[in-house]
Amino acid sequence: MAASPQDSPGTPSPVLPAQEGVAYTQAAWDDEAFTLFAEGRDPAPCPSCGRVGFYGPRVGGDGVRSRACRFCGFYQAVDSPPTRGQATAHRCATWPEIARAPYLWWLPPGSESYHCPFCDEQVTLAESRATAPSDDPSHPWWKVPQGRSRFYYARFWENWPYTKGRVFL
Repeated sequence: MAASPQDSPGTPSPVLPAQEGVAYTQAAWDDEAFTLFAEGRDPAPCPSCGRVGFYGPRVGGDGVRSRACRFCGFYQAVDSPPTRGQATAHRCATWPEIARAPYLWWLPPGSESYHCPFCDEQVTLAESRATAPSDDPSHPWWKVPQGRSRFYYARFWENWPYTKGRVFL
């Protein structure tokens, strides 16, 4: 069977194709979350990069409902336009490694710093900037198998303590 474009790295594609101007409503977030968590369906591909295992509905510490992808940086809050975050990795002594690469913390456009949830320091974008896996064909996350079941991804991500119990990163 031939590999699909999502199975191996190639030329990084721009983020946010066809999603520009598409409304993301609270009802859409509710449907996505219900389908994934309550019905236990397989994770969906990212609407931007097409990768599976990195994209899903999220709830921020401030209660904001969104959908996001840790592979390409796609981010869209309910009732907001889609955007692309800036990949960062603090790399402090307690910063986790996930799937053979440093965990990525995505900053919204225009943000210059964040509070590290692992060491409790304030971290600047300048000191923690990282390359998005979608922009780096040699990034280990390209090796995460694609098109698998919910149960496969739950078992895959439980290998790293920070992701335990998730079906997507």
